[in-house]
Amino acid sequence: MERIWHLPTPERGTKLSSSQAMKLAISEASKGAPRVSPNPMVGAVVLDAQGGFLSCGYHEFYGGPHAEVNALKNLSPEELRGAHVFVTLEPCAHEGKTPSCAKTMAKLPLKKVTFGLIDPNPLVAGQGAEILRAAGIEAEVFSSPNAEEDHDIKIKLEEACEAFLWNFRQKKVFVALKMASSLDGQVALRSGESQWITGPESREYVHYLRACYDAILVGKGTIEFDNPSLNIRHPTIEKKNKVIVIDAEAELLSRFSDLKLSKVHASADLFWCVAAEIKERVDKVVAEMSGAPQIVYVKTNVGGDLDLQDLLAQLYRQGLRSVMVEGGAMTASSFIDDRLVNRLYMFQAPIIMGSGGSRSWTETIRISSMNEKIHVKNPRYLTFGNDFMITGTL
Repeated sequence: MERIWHLPTPERGTKLSSSQAMKLAISEASKGAPRVSPNPMVGAVVLDAQGGFLSCGYHEFYGGPHAEVNALKNLSPEELRGAHVFVTLEPCAHEGKTPSCAKTMAKLPLKKVTFGLIDPNPLVAGQGAEILRAAGIEAEVFSSPNAEEDHDIKIKLEEACEAFLWNFRQKKVFVALKMASSLDGQVALRSGESQWITGPESREYVHYLRACYDAILVGKGTIEFDNPSLNIRHPTIEKKNKVIVIDAEAELLSRFSDLKLSKVHASADLFWCVAAEIKERVDKVVAEMSGAPQIVYVKTNVGGDLDLQDLLAQLYRQGLRSVMVEGGAMTASSFIDDRLVNRLYMFQAPIIMGSGGSRSWTETIRISSMNEKIHVKNPRYLTFGNDFMITGTL
C-alpha cells in the first residue's frame, strides 16, 4: 500500500476509540512502504489503561526493529500497566533478524493486544496470539461494532501488507501497474514519444512508488525509445532499485553498454528476460560482455511472446516479491489481458491526444460484452498538480 493517506500523531493522553487507534496504526504502517520488503508494513499504537494515547511506531526498514518494539521502547513499566496495544498484523512468534515481538510483549504488564490480521506466515499464524494469552494478556483480532467502518478498516488492513499477503497466500510476485495517460486514454504517440504526459508532481510520486516495490518492469520498446535510467530520484528517499526488461529476442543485449541502465544500475540489479529457446545464442553474447545483466530465460507462448506467468515465477525464484510494471502500452496491455495485475495506479493529465495518432494502454484487450468489463475495486483518488490519479485492486 502506498502512503496515499496519513493521520497526524495525537497529543499524549488523547482518548482514542478502538477504531481510531487501528486507523492510526494503519497510517503508521504506511510510513515504512519504501524500505521494509520482503517484510510487511506494520504499524502499532499504544493506549494507556484509560484509553489515552501514549505512543505509536512502525516497521521502518527490513532487518530493523518491528513496529511493536518502536512503539513501546520509550515507555516505562508503570506507563504500560493495563495498557492496550493495537497492531496491524499479529505480533511475530519466531526469532529472525529481530526478537519475537510476542515474547517481548509477554514480559510487559499489558492488559490487551488487538491485531488487525492473523499473520499468514506459518512461523506465526496464531502462535503470536497464543504466546500473549499464555502470559495472561488478552489477544484478539480487531472488529468494529459498526459494520461499514469494520469493512473499511479491514480493507485498509489488507492493503497495508497486500504484497506480503499475496506472497504467502499465492507464492507469487505481487504485480502493480502504473500508467500515465491523457483524458482520452492515450499513453504515447504512434512514434513512441510519451515524455511528458503528466506534470512534475505526478512524476515525483512515481519515484516514491518505485521505492515501494522490489523492481520496475518495462518492455524493450520503452528502452529503445526513451533510453531511461529507471532509478529512484526522490527528494527524501535514497534507495537503489532493481529493473526488469522484457526483450524476448535479446535484441538490445548487444547495445547494453550504451544504455543508461548499464551505467546507473549494478548488473546484479538488472534482469533481462529473454526466450528460453534462444538460450544458446544469448549465452554466447553474454560470454563476450563485461558486466552483463542477469539473464532470465522464459518460456514462450504460441506466437513467440514470453509467457508472463512463467516470467513472474522465474522472478519469484530469483527472490523478487513485488514488481511495478511501468510500460509501454503493449507490456501493460499484456499484463492486464493475462489478469496478472494486482494493483493499478492510473495517472491522467488534463490533455487530449486523440486516438488517431496515439496509442492506448489497453489496445490489445478485447471485451465482447459489458459483463466481461474489468472492475477497479476499492478505488481511491489523489490529485498531483493538475493531474488526477486513481488506484485500486484488479
